[in-house]
Amino acid sequence: MNEKMPQNKKKMMIILGAIILIVIIAVIILVQKGGKDALNLGGNEPIETIPTATTSPEEVAPSKDAVQTETASPEEVAAAKPIAVGTSLITKDNVVVSAAGTPVKLNVMPASQDAPKESAPIASPDLVPNANAVKISVSGAGFVPNSFTVKEGQLVNFTLTSTDDYTHVWLPDDNALIATALGVAGGETRVKSWNAPKKGTYTFRCDIPGHKDRGEVGTMIVE
Repeated sequence: MNEKMPQNKKKMMIILGAIILIVIIAVIILVQKGGKDALNLGGNEPIETIPTATTSPEEVAPSKDAVQTETASPEEVAAAKPIAVGTSLITKDNVVVSAAGTPVKLNVMPASQDAPKESAPIASPDLVPNANAVKISVSGAGFVPNSFTVKEGQLVNFTLTSTDDYTHVWLPDDNALIATALGVAGGETRVKSWNAPKKGTYTFRCDIPGHKDRGEVGTMIVE
């Protein structure tokens, strides 16, 4: 009897050790599961997170494009024409589109595939038809005119001319319109076509260092 007691104790110690090991493993599994469920205490459904507003990789700001339209058909793209060499295509409905037929975006970097394209230098702003044209000159004295009004979604053939010997860059302050930026060298004229954004008042400036401070600023009003 006395010889059997140590063996019984051994068995009990082994069983007790196994139970403790099982409990430890169970605790580890529960802790890991709790981390995955984002502290979902007392419920079967995971806790919902509030989505944050983001832009796609090529976009630099939330869109303010007013033109909401489907991709133009191959026939519409074939019939579309640019206002000048190098600019984006314009459909018969006055929507500015890419070569693939998708409406251009205003909230992407100017060199992006989806951005409106600027022309090569043209001889004179008079070569751009006045219909749907906004023609602005710029010099050290500022933009002329320094304020203009367009309609929401309207086709804008934006024409910029430097009337002095210096480079100037037309740039909206709102990054949602950054793709409309247009630069010209001294004595140069270029044009870029796009559709006006949503209603609002948008300020713009010359982006060359020091030019804004000397008064090269203005306002675009979209009705």
